[in-house]
Amino acid sequence: MAAALAQAATGVGLHTLLVEIEGKNPVVGLDPKVERLAITPGAALADYFDSLGLGRVSRRLLAAGIVDLVASTAPGIDDLLILGKIKQLEQTGDWDLIIVDGPPAGQTIGLLRAPLSLRQAVRGGPIHTQAIEILNMLADPARCRVMMVSTPELTPVSELIDTAFEIEDQIGVALGPVVLNGIDDESLPKNSTGNSELNEALLYRRNRQQRHELACALLTQKLPLPQLRLPRLSNSASICLELTPTLESAIATLP
Repeated sequence: MAAALAQAATGVGLHTLLVEIEGKNPVVGLDPKVERLAITPGAALADYFDSLGLGRVSRRLLAAGIVDLVASTAPGIDDLLILGKIKQLEQTGDWDLIIVDGPPAGQTIGLLRAPLSLRQAVRGGPIHTQAIEILNMLADPARCRVMMVSTPELTPVSELIDTAFEIEDQIGVALGPVVLNGIDDESLPKNSTGNSELNEALLYRRNRQQRHELACALLTQKLPLPQLRLPRLSNSASICLELTPTLESAIATLP
């Protein structure tokens, strides 16, 4: 989804950077005009050393595996390094839009909570300063928003609603439109056929469409945010190419 958003933004003329956090699978079919950057805590720490003029030291530590060890030693440090690198990229002003392909909801909560926890735990020094600067970025809707994605089923939508309130009310990060991906809204024959297997398939599709309608209604009722509703697409390797024009059309209908 992040790749499709980046491609759609590039298509309308925005200079866009797609940031991929460690562990994400590579995207197939992405427009070469979309700039990409993979971030790991170790690499982010090495970049920080470089900014202090300690490039030779950081390269030696990186080669010895010490940078990755330091980056994961204290709880939350790895998340702070990732967010600090994103903040650095945002402050350069080199891109109109930076899209971060974030982890699943539970890990995202931990990622966004890290600077607040470290600001409270570390009362001074560069870690405290970095945490404050990251919190300022996260709290500014003009600089940062979270877009959440869900399938249109009751359980994942309910989990999305709970996560959304935690992100906005407890952590203080503004939310963007919610993406409902994979909605089955295709017109189906109203009458049964003489083929029993086809009738079973039609019944399954009607039940699924009803579940999707209920999930969309629940989201509308509980979470007053714009929605991007995307249809079911084939599970092809180049799904980014399929999804981008559909996403562009959905964005165009937002209020």
